[in-house]
Amino acid sequence: AEGMLASSPRADAESGLWYFDGEPQRVIPVEELRKVPKVGHLTAEISRGQTSIRNATFDVLPLGVEACMTIVAIPQEPLESHIDQLAKKAVGDSVLAGNVREDCQQARKFLGKDHKMYQSALAFFVSGCDEADLDRRVMDLTTQLSTADLKPVEPENEVAALNTYLRWLPMNFDPEIDRNNRWYTRFNFVQHLANLAPLYGRARGTGHPGISFFNRGGESLTFDPLNKLDRKQNAHMFVFGPTGAGKSATLNSMLGQVVAMRRPRLFIIEKGNSFGLLADYFERMGLSVNKVKLAPGANARLPPFAEAHRLLDPEMRERRVVRDRQDFGESPDDPAATPDDLLEAIGTDESDDDDVERDLLGEMEMMARLMITGGDPKEEADYRRADNRMVRDAVMIAAEKSFEEGRQCLSEDVRQAFYTLSRDENLPDGRRDRAYMMGEGIGMFCDGFDGQVFNQPGEAWPECDVTIIDLAHYANPGYEAQLALSVMSITNMITTMAERDQYSGRPIIQVIDECHLLTANPLLAPFLVGVAKMGRKLAHWLWLATQNVKDFPDVSAKMLNMMEWWLLLNMPPNEIAEVSRFKTLTQDQRLLVESATKASGKYTEGVVLGGRLQSLFRVVPPSLYLSLAGTEPEEKAERAEIMCEHGCSELDAAIKVAEKLDRLRGLETISPLGESAHG
Repeated sequence: AEGMLASSPRADAESGLWYFDGEPQRVIPVEELRKVPKVGHLTAEISRGQTSIRNATFDVLPLGVEACMTIVAIPQEPLESHIDQLAKKAVGDSVLAGNVREDCQQARKFLGKDHKMYQSALAFFVSGCDEADLDRRVMDLTTQLSTADLKPVEPENEVAALNTYLRWLPMNFDPEIDRNNRWYTRFNFVQHLANLAPLYGRARGTGHPGISFFNRGGESLTFDPLNKLDRKQNAHMFVFGPTGAGKSATLNSMLGQVVAMRRPRLFIIEKGNSFGLLADYFERMGLSVNKVKLAPGANARLPPFAEAHRLLDPEMRERRVVRDRQDFGESPDDPAATPDDLLEAIGTDESDDDDVERDLLGEMEMMARLMITGGDPKEEADYRRADNRMVRDAVMIAAEKSFEEGRQCLSEDVRQAFYTLSRDENLPDGRRDRAYMMGEGIGMFCDGFDGQVFNQPGEAWPECDVTIIDLAHYANPGYEAQLALSVMSITNMITTMAERDQYSGRPIIQVIDECHLLTANPLLAPFLVGVAKMGRKLAHWLWLATQNVKDFPDVSAKMLNMMEWWLLLNMPPNEIAEVSRFKTLTQDQRLLVESATKASGKYTEGVVLGGRLQSLFRVVPPSLYLSLAGTEPEEKAERAEIMCEHGCSELDAAIKVAEKLDRLRGLETISPLGESAHG
């Protein structure tokens, strides 16, 4: 013990303080328990009064406090004699004597039911920077202990405070000095001692570092969706955080950690350049980055039928024959399968994921249907089973023609195929008219800016570690069909890469931010479900993030339920009700979500619900990711001012903002040379 001290301790008998390295300490013993302690009375989160506040007693204790509980196990026979002696001494008709006799009788009943009583003591050691600081902490401690129904001994009433400090040091109590008089310990039921013991703590996650947050005790909480030991079925994730919950900063921090630990191939589909600076930071750290922007003049190309030539394989032709037979097995004029029907056909049960194969024909059929109907409910209602057959005919005709000419299949090829069908005299007039109208629908994606994106030969994207796709123009109102088609085309390109590299051992994470903009189109849900089912075989994981669950259609429920991981940041009650539309929350899960809080400028709490993990966490993003995720006007203005002042890039300006935040947080900034920098 002496080796632990840098200098000799000093004692002040008058004040009852011990001084270690000049800093004062004292001990506050607990005199008695006012009420029966609850399970986890000191360290577990319990409800406080009639409010929704849940915290641990240790959460509200001041800094510099340590608890020490001493338990002396004793045989129970002498205890019975002690109880009998107390009962005999309680003579007379006074209320106090009557209460003592009743207590003794009750204690004997408990002992008869195998409840045990041990001698015990509970003490709290308090340290401070100086005497004034120590007094403040002691006052705060005694107040909180009284609130927790623990009666402390006031410092002014403590006899021989210096001896008391030494007596209750861990493993320093000698039971022999207390055997006869029991001046220092009291009898307590073992069950009550167990309730007081620090057996209950806070979750620390799975212990696999992939994504790191904190728990309320300040310990790290880690989990890794990409680790097969952390998941039951898949690593698909849904992240929800209402406005002001810090979703962007949390996502930036999560992606930075995952890239550092697992180095996946990352595809981020976003709106508003929320991840642009993060991509710049990745590039500076040595990763290859590709940025794609869906805006006029950006020369982005996403041909939806670029892989149509694969439909000419014999296996694909057989699939087409089967589908044609299915569509004509019933009346061709019956309504085509709705998005709900498509989901039912695909299935969301992951038990058969190992047998699932990519349905390229179904993907192209769905994209053509989206281009024809635009996802409009009225147009969808008019879509018939016979239309499915005609779409397949047109896509196959276009694929054959483009393959013969040695080029990619374009949207205009499919349009022309519909026009060819409209002139086929073997078709009834109604079907010919329908083919012409379908060609007109496809034609809307062949001209103007839409034509530049969807009707130009596509080029393979560079082999990059990180690809950022800014939806830009298509994220505006009125472009819902183009937006959904863009995501379908991008996802097909990613799936093709995943198929090609499935034996490389490198996972692919596809992040879709503001995904409520996409899922408003009901055809996207069955498409993404198919991708998600394939993803497990290809290590292609979907991470969807949104701040608006209300706009999700009901058809999205099956898609969201496929996602094993849910991260729910601090949510008001009405948002919890919206989430319940798509995920059944148990009562315990609902209480956990409701208990998440937020302290503006300090932290945001959330809940992670996974197959093997359910826990509350606290997000305190590193200053760098807070700065990189800054999209508010004042944050942009601050970076612009630094750029003008120092003549640096926006990334350098963001790093300087992060250094400023570190200083405000009391953290030292470490320069690249390993030296501490304070300015």
